[in-house]
Amino acid sequence: MFLLSVLVLWAQDQSVLSYYQAADGKKGAELKTAFFQIISPHEVQSYTPGVWNAINSYDIRPDGKIWDIYSGISNFTPKDDQDKGEEGQENEAYNREHAMPKSWFNEDTNQDYYSTGVYPMFTDLHHLFPTDRYVNSMRSNYPYGEVGEKVTKQSEGGFSKFGRCTDELGYKNSGLNGRVFEPNDEYKGDLARVYFYMATAYESYKNEKGADRSPKNWKSDMLTSDIYPFFTDWALKMLLRWAAEDPVSEKEIKRNEAIYDIQKNRNPFVDYPGLEQYIWGNSMDVPFSYDHYAEPATAISNIHREMQPAADRVYDLKGRRVSVDKPRKGIYIRHGKKVVIR
Repeated sequence: MFLLSVLVLWAQDQSVLSYYQAADGKKGAELKTAFFQIISPHEVQSYTPGVWNAINSYDIRPDGKIWDIYSGISNFTPKDDQDKGEEGQENEAYNREHAMPKSWFNEDTNQDYYSTGVYPMFTDLHHLFPTDRYVNSMRSNYPYGEVGEKVTKQSEGGFSKFGRCTDELGYKNSGLNGRVFEPNDEYKGDLARVYFYMATAYESYKNEKGADRSPKNWKSDMLTSDIYPFFTDWALKMLLRWAAEDPVSEKEIKRNEAIYDIQKNRNPFVDYPGLEQYIWGNSMDVPFSYDHYAEPATAISNIHREMQPAADRVYDLKGRRVSVDKPRKGIYIRHGKKVVIR
């Protein structure tokens, strides 16, 4: 039987593999720093119109509408339904969400939005998403998390939720379970990999005033204000679980390629599924191999495989489960053997 823990056969071209060559053989915190040196700095975009132009070019659903990750009912037409500042309800307009809120960076937020000289995280496309304006406002700058039984607010149908976190999460604020925003399960892995990227891409940087900065300057209940481990214990455990439960999707792969074309850097946690385990998880003692990468097996992924009928287990060459309903042309693995669909 084909397992994700075996050697992953890469289908990417050599240019993508060589992009990460300098990280070869590194592990743990040293591996994170090696990736930082590879993916930073990037080509900084303007907030307006740069970010609008970018998300309107690649965050598009198959039906041509905006791919909103916070609402399950939105049906936004690119550009026509961009945020114009009016107050409203869900499914009226979309705006630009910083998955890692800009207030956490502890920087001046009054910079010229038309400038290309703003601090790099503010317009980093990897963590900027189009989202329903109303639901985005509900999220505000609260941490991501998992809401308990008492939901304070939610988007239509409970697609996204806001409220006090579950007891199991372990996040306390002033002696109470902390207030958190919970995205839909469909995007929890996406956002976890974005957070791993942010932890990696900004070990040091210069802000718009030319001052040297680092995560030591950042403030959030999810962060330690240190370069490593970067995340507080409760946040790291949750994000590692989210990434395992929601594997890399085709949406993320296409988005990563589009952003690379624009700002010239990649999210390695999308290119190497499970990479976070090499830096923070169960494979910290395993040297990274850029061209013979082995995706770590997690207890969660093993359970998921055991719950699936063996006949339905089909994987691509990166070890990701794929649908067998409408397979695309390519090479796949089924029952440990290659299957070619022409």
